[in-house]
Amino acid sequence: MSKQKELKTETGIKQTPSGILSNLLNGKLDSTSGIIKWSATEGDIIEYHGQLIDSQYLYSSIDTVFTINRNNETAYLAVFSTAPMTKDDTGKMVNANDCHVCGLKLGYFTYNIVNDSLQIQTFRKNFATHGTFGEKSYTISFVNLGDGYELIKIDDPYSGMGISTVTTKFYMDGELLLSMISKEDNAGNYDSTQKGYYEYNTDFAYKPMKHSINITQTGFKIDEISGKRIAILKRKELPFDQYSLSF
Repeated sequence: MSKQKELKTETGIKQTPSGILSNLLNGKLDSTSGIIKWSATEGDIIEYHGQLIDSQYLYSSIDTVFTINRNNETAYLAVFSTAPMTKDDTGKMVNANDCHVCGLKLGYFTYNIVNDSLQIQTFRKNFATHGTFGEKSYTISFVNLGDGYELIKIDDPYSGMGISTVTTKFYMDGELLLSMISKEDNAGNYDSTQKGYYEYNTDFAYKPMKHSINITQTGFKIDEISGKRIAILKRKELPFDQYSLSF
């Protein structure tokens, strides 16, 4: 992660997140698609599961930008995705990794703007992998637990063998704090009225004054012996300790 860095904008105009990322990666921005093409080392290609194709280039684009209020000052957190790319049979650029469990590599940077200068506070090229078939399937949200405890929450759905799940992960400073299956059902195998059907869901409530997350899980599971439905009602408050969370 980089130290804070100050960059002057051209003619005092505030750069876009894509423009900032292009500078950080020393890449070339396609203004139409918003995709940044940047030169990667062999180490980068291995890290991003590339195939040493297209002269060792990788491709990044802005995913989501969050506006953050810090001590009555505005800052920004930009999450971006990176992947090796190749051309399909129609000539369209697609992710070279397109298996069921192949996702996108996610990075982020934070910055603010003071007068005509950009102040880059943090930058991490790769902190997580999410998605499927080489494409985005996840949703990203920002969680502010107060006093600088800022988290990125990613909900990643997955379906297979008739079972649908959502895995929820919380990150801070690019480090994983909590990973859990927050939603699951077997609707691909059973109708909701049939014996053997189960489902559960999880709700998250944030308490900035206490720097904590209240988690409530409801639904029902199936007893392996009797086959009967067993109600689920699980509640837990997760105080944030900056190192880990568990449920």
